[in-house]
Amino acid sequence: MLASLNHVDLRFGPQEVLKDVTWAIQEGECWGVIGRNGAGKSTVFKLLLGQLEADSGTVVKPTKERGIRMGHYAQDLVPETQGSVLEEALAAFGDVEKLQHEMRELEHRMGEAGGDLDEVMARYQKVTEAFEHLDGFTIRARAESILQALGFAAADFERPVETLSGGQKSRVMLAKAILQGQDLLLLDEPTNHLDLPSLRWLESFIQDTDATVAVISHDRYFLDKIATEILELELGRSRAYDGNYSEFMEKKEQELERLERHYEQQQVYIKNQEEYIRRNIAGQNTKQARGRRTHLAKLERIQKPLRDRRKVKFSFPETQRSGDVALVLENASVGWGGKPLYAPLEQLQIKRGQKMGIVGLNGTGKSTLLKAISDEIPFITGRARLGSQVKLGYFDQHHKNLDPRNTVFQQIHAVNPQAMKQDVLGFLAKFQFRGDDVDKPVTALSGGERARLSIATLIRHGVNLLLLDEPTNHMDIPSMEAMEDTILSFSGAAIVVTHDRYLLGRVADSLLRIHEGRAEFREGGYEDHQAWVDLDLSADEVGGSPEPEPPKKVASPQAKPASAAKPQGPPPINKEKQRSLKRFEKHVAEAEAKVAELEAKLAELQKDMASMDPADWQAFSGKLDAQKALEADLAYAMSDWESAQTALEEAQR
Repeated sequence: MLASLNHVDLRFGPQEVLKDVTWAIQEGECWGVIGRNGAGKSTVFKLLLGQLEADSGTVVKPTKERGIRMGHYAQDLVPETQGSVLEEALAAFGDVEKLQHEMRELEHRMGEAGGDLDEVMARYQKVTEAFEHLDGFTIRARAESILQALGFAAADFERPVETLSGGQKSRVMLAKAILQGQDLLLLDEPTNHLDLPSLRWLESFIQDTDATVAVISHDRYFLDKIATEILELELGRSRAYDGNYSEFMEKKEQELERLERHYEQQQVYIKNQEEYIRRNIAGQNTKQARGRRTHLAKLERIQKPLRDRRKVKFSFPETQRSGDVALVLENASVGWGGKPLYAPLEQLQIKRGQKMGIVGLNGTGKSTLLKAISDEIPFITGRARLGSQVKLGYFDQHHKNLDPRNTVFQQIHAVNPQAMKQDVLGFLAKFQFRGDDVDKPVTALSGGERARLSIATLIRHGVNLLLLDEPTNHMDIPSMEAMEDTILSFSGAAIVVTHDRYLLGRVADSLLRIHEGRAEFREGGYEDHQAWVDLDLSADEVGGSPEPEPPKKVASPQAKPASAAKPQGPPPINKEKQRSLKRFEKHVAEAEAKVAELEAKLAELQKDMASMDPADWQAFSGKLDAQKALEADLAYAMSDWESAQTALEEAQR
């Protein structure tokens, strides 16, 4: 076990942040840590890092003294050095750097050939062995490789860290954490500043690394790719689930259904007991009635499961119906300083109800196009023409439609000053602004709260064409899901700039990709054009017919004389295949162990139930629910084992 929390409680003043949280991190696992903003995800990491101390319970920290090489990434980390990008990344190897420095000193002393030469040479050999054990001769190459994978060019390596943007500094700190975390990686929102190529590299790295990984993330597609376990933090409590995010959602839904059934059964039981007590408390059976009343008073009540507690509900009011065509782009291109970022779009129509996603690398002009459509900046060429009865609303990343002088209430009330106070309060409640929250100044809101208020303002205006620039930034997963439901149910047209592949997959029915100086439109969503969106133009992976490339002139193998043929040696070892097989074999072994464990638990439970008195409704009902839960878990485990076995067999071919 690398690290753990065992029945941990933590309070910040009167606020109870964590309640009886238990979590164990074992070697080879990859955890996705999820929960609402403020649920305690980063707090759990800070406990493991020793930055916070628990009020009660025990914390086993992944310390250097225990021989654990840990890397930690968070968005608020600051560079350790004042040097270059490469120097900051290499600071991950503090011990290696010290050894290298000592080696240079010892080499200098050996050159002087003093009387202590034997002693110096013995020390040099010991230091060199330690340096080699830590792969000291490869650290520079590893650092450069990871920096390039995260979007830095070789020319950037010598740039002073202090000259970088906030996003670039975050990527340097992520590279540094990856280099440090050879045994354990704790990553807090690592995908926020990554473009799609860097994100895909990080997914592959986590899938292939031997290190154990725990990731706090709101990127559901990313969690589906990398997670083998999910830790959910909800209302300060923890619950662990096997599988990725989609599997977690299925199990969570089944869990809610079981809780609802158990709650309803208990409510019927309580109602029957209360009716018996009411009829018999003053009669001949008063003793039995009092006994039942005492029993009810001690009964642990099941709280009603709140299905919609996990979702923030947005709802658009009815808007004025626009014409069939909401927007037309004619010969349109955008850019800065008079220079277009891509060739003009000859003509593109957005129809009423259409949901188009705009994708591409950072800096290609996605947000710039939205600004031009909303008349914030001029087009370089061409124009945008709104359709009949179209009212446009623009949601930008900086929430410029919010007035910093307003409170939350004033922001919405200003849209329609004649509106009654209760109408405004009811509208704000849909966006989770209740009680004292409505009196918060806009300047005091968190990023997620600003996003919610910005969307609320647009909705209050009754727009029927939405331009959304990264609408799910700074949102937790339930809020993202609600935003997706909102866009899907919106009767007007929407154009969405996003890096959120899960959002694209659910919402977009068409795509505009801006890449390498071209803007190209395709009907269909993310799943239809995944490789194309991810900027991988391999004809084998991309749906549709890519433009043909001119054939390359290569020498025909048949044209070579037989005498030129060289004897073939043994085929090269496929290290990638070996790693994959090792990973698949591990998954099969883990799945088999899980099936065996659940079968043993189920057999033991059934043995207990066989000897129970069914008249003891409460105890028997609890065992019955436990049996159903185990049977469901066993079905999942069997399915996981079959999938793992199939994957292993395919990998062995």
